[in-house]
Parts: sequence; C-alpha cells; structure tokens
Amino acid sequence: MNKKFTETQILKFIGKLANKWGTGHDSITKILEKVESFLEEKSEKIDFLDKVRLFISMLKDHSRQEYQIEDGALGMIIASLAYLILPTDLIPDMIPVAGFTDDAAAFMLVMKQIADEIERYQTWKRDQEDYVDIIELSVDKKNS
Repeated sequence: MNKKFTETQILKFIGKLANKWGTGHDSITKILEKVESFLEEKSEKIDFLDKVRLFISMLKDHSRQEYQIEDGALGMIIASLAYLILPTDLIPDMIPVAGFTDDAAAFMLVMKQIADEIERYQTWKRDQEDYVDIIELSVDKKNS
C-alpha cells in the first residue's frame, strides 16, 4: 500500500505524537532547549523574535498540561520551531541579512494558519495573569 499524506495530515500526526508524549517528554524538552539555546546565540538577527517567544510559551504551557493545543496547530508550532533551528533550510541562516527571511516567512504562514489558536491562547494567558493579580490583591488585603 503506497498512501501519500497531505501536509495537514503530517502536521496533525506530529501534534498527536506530541500529545501522546505528554508533560515534559524528552523530545518536547529538547526542542525547547535547542530553540532557547539558538535564540541566545542569534536573537539579535531575528526580527520576528516576539513570534518565536509566543510559540515557545505556547509549547511550554502545553507541555506542562496547563493549556491544550489542537493537534494540527501543535504540529505547526513544532515544525516552525524545528525549521528555525535547522542550519540548512531553504535560505541558510549564515547568509547575512537574507538568512532568516525564509524562517520569518514560515512563522508568518503558521501564525496565519493557527490565528484562532493563538487568539485563544492569548485570551487564556491574560485570564491566568488576571487570576494571579486577583489572588495577590486578596493576599495584600489580608495582610493589611
């Protein structure tokens, strides 16, 4: 049987694998470590750093099972972060100025594809921060 898979099916499969791995799985942890290490070295060259940090935050919260990312979106996040750290992608990162343009394009494409998931995550994140603020406020009142 010679079945061909679509990009969407492959990305959903990657997401399903990540979900099966669960909290703190070595593969997710290694991706995050490699991306964070990569950013320490190259952050001044990456114009879309805020988008990379957003994906890292989403992946960390998902890995800790604090936030659930849909399989397809999770696959796209993992694929875009992996693409970023690959030294030999469409336009090699060592080429001055142009080296990260393909990475930026990949991130923009993924951001567009998972816009609903990003909006849902940002709302969830704001709600978490509001909750922490409320708890801190109530603790401050008790201590007064």
